[in-house]
Amino acid sequence: MAHPASTLEPPAATPAPSGAPAHYRPHLDGLRVVAVYLVVLYHAGIGRFSGGFVGVDVFFVVSGYLVTQLLLRDLGDGGGIDLRRFYARRVRRLLPAAAVVLVTTAVVFTVVGSPAEWRDAEDAMRAAALYVSNWFFLARATDYFAADIATNPVLHFWSLAVEEQFYIAWPLVLLGLHRLARATGRPQRVLQAVVALAGAASLLAALRLSEHHLDRAYFGTDTRAYQLLAGALLALTPGIVARLRRVGPSWLVPAGSVVALAGLGLAATSWVDLAPIQRGAVVTALAVAALATLDAAPTGIAGRILSLPPVVYLGRISYGTYLWHWLVVVVLARETELGHRGTLAVTAVVATGLASLSFQLLEHPVRSWTPLDRQRVPVIAGGLALSLVVGLVAVPAVFDRAEPPRATERAAGDDRPAATSGSDAPLDWEAAQKDVVDLPVCTGDSLDTCTVVRGDGPKVLLVGDSHARMYRSMLEPIAKRRGLELSIAAMPTCGWIHGAWSAMSAPDCKKAQEQWYGPIMEGIDPDIVVLAHRVLDAPGSPTVLVGEGTPFLKTGTPEFDELVEARTRATVAELRAEGRKVVIIEPIPQPRDDEEDPLVCLSRGEGVDPCRFVASPSTFTEERLDRRLDAEDDDVWSLDIDRLACPYLPICDPVVDGRIVRRDNTHLTTVYASSLADPFEDLLVSAGILG
Repeated sequence: MAHPASTLEPPAATPAPSGAPAHYRPHLDGLRVVAVYLVVLYHAGIGRFSGGFVGVDVFFVVSGYLVTQLLLRDLGDGGGIDLRRFYARRVRRLLPAAAVVLVTTAVVFTVVGSPAEWRDAEDAMRAAALYVSNWFFLARATDYFAADIATNPVLHFWSLAVEEQFYIAWPLVLLGLHRLARATGRPQRVLQAVVALAGAASLLAALRLSEHHLDRAYFGTDTRAYQLLAGALLALTPGIVARLRRVGPSWLVPAGSVVALAGLGLAATSWVDLAPIQRGAVVTALAVAALATLDAAPTGIAGRILSLPPVVYLGRISYGTYLWHWLVVVVLARETELGHRGTLAVTAVVATGLASLSFQLLEHPVRSWTPLDRQRVPVIAGGLALSLVVGLVAVPAVFDRAEPPRATERAAGDDRPAATSGSDAPLDWEAAQKDVVDLPVCTGDSLDTCTVVRGDGPKVLLVGDSHARMYRSMLEPIAKRRGLELSIAAMPTCGWIHGAWSAMSAPDCKKAQEQWYGPIMEGIDPDIVVLAHRVLDAPGSPTVLVGEGTPFLKTGTPEFDELVEARTRATVAELRAEGRKVVIIEPIPQPRDDEEDPLVCLSRGEGVDPCRFVASPSTFTEERLDRRLDAEDDDVWSLDIDRLACPYLPICDPVVDGRIVRRDNTHLTTVYASSLADPFEDLLVSAGILG
């Protein structure tokens, strides 16, 4: 999170740090300390602080409060806002440190990351440099609450993007609202009403979207605006703080600060059972209460503790601590086995040390260098140029210079024959990573484009998520040989169970399923429906489902299993009611969450042997349900293709007969899937599905 410079008046007895503004208040830097280390606790994996991500919410409220007060002083002094001064200060405050962190992260990630991960990291760093990370990660459907913390080295930049977008827009919006409000004769009241309504609309949108699209509610600038606007509203209502100063008895408001801070700490723990957006709404109210009571009683016990010099210093460098901490966590997760407490200790020390170094050598000198105050337009232009150079030139150059090794099927120095083909030919993992079969556009209004193979025989409709799509290259040769008519209705992250939707894409998935089981099914009228999606209920799977009228349901809970069984049976019954044959392709084995992606492993150039994984010997609940449906109805088949995906089951090789098997943890490459056409056709014939 970006932290605007504190700009408000401190108690008379507390001197401002050197170079701080005249209106500096140290307890607000202390509040930043609470916020940043809650985030560090969460990212270090401390289970008791599983809600520590609310530190971000606190930062948003504080930012809205301080920036709005800064802008209101401009409006009060001269009726306008010096936009050049405001933007120049934001540039000097935020961009230099962020640029250094991004370039450093790129260099470090070429060492701890694998070549197969570099492209995604480079794309994310480019988005981070341009302050659009939140929308980038939303477009990539990143699950912020997934178990694997070592996914992307700049995931935390999403919150910086939200704040930067706010800093760009809010001065212009506030200035425009102020000028319009002056015409009413009561500008303060009008501003308060408009900001309150906008904040309420943002909160309502966040709550509504969170019911079916948690990532959209969490990452969206519009759905986060209410937290920034809550701080802005407090700044627009100074009478609240003034009235609190007159409240008696004298201990009451200081006690309120203690209660508000304790509430923030409690809200960050697992003792509070709230969904992320609801938790954020509660934390927003608590943060506003903390700001108001601390400003009203800065000499109370909470204000005095937060104003202690060591605490204040940690608050002043909290921006740097936030910038650096995630890289430390990622490196530790990949290179050590410290455990959560060890990770916390090392991260806190290293990130704080790097932040202090950055503050002393870079941030403070840039912010306090007086000549830059007079060069506002050049500073703004230079900041924009710096972001562009970092994102479009420096970061790509770092990854381009880190030439990846080329893997072969045998590691260097290994005299044993390769497990599958004995070839020493280089493996083109980059081609495998891009090996994704095209997905036809298929809606009720474009039925012709659903069909990928035309024939005079039975009509086959393949339905499901990206796993259904990957089977296109396996089914097409069969359809052509057998004269089948093959159509595909699929959407990534959207399983075939009608009425159960991934939390990552629930609104879009619901619409897609309405098409699949409505106009598409009626229009194509298939004889055989083939259903396929990724495993939902493997232990440790981050899958979260939602159904009509249900909350988010996590893998491993009875409610999750009940939803899957009820909707699976209903979907199959719906298809069978029209006399159609139903073929369920059971999910293929995938590595555990703590195992490396086989393609990522291959990209390291260390050969095939280190990249094998052992498939779970267990049959998951969903597979057992599919097999029961198979046993209950002669025209329903549940096909186990584990030995096609892993010929040496339970060992799953990353390369079979010279072909790279997977393009990531869960998906087969198009090349490998197409090689399964013959054995899968034999399976269809032996099962009696095809004559």
